[in-house]
Amino acid sequence: MKYDVIVIGGGPSGLMAAIAVGEQGANVLLVEKGNKLGRKLAISGGGRCNVTTPHIF
Repeated sequence: MKYDVIVIGGGPSGLMAAIAVGEQGANVLLVEKGNKLGRKLAISGGGRCNVTTPHIF
């Protein structure tokens, strides 16, 4: 099978990129090394905070 776009990483940005180009009609392959897509979305409270970039004040 041929793909127009290959997205590497099934985190929030990868999911949004795959959805965006898929809605435009592109044939998309989403590659994720983990066993779950969107895992960071689940641990970050549905997108209300960023647990991967600590802010020190």
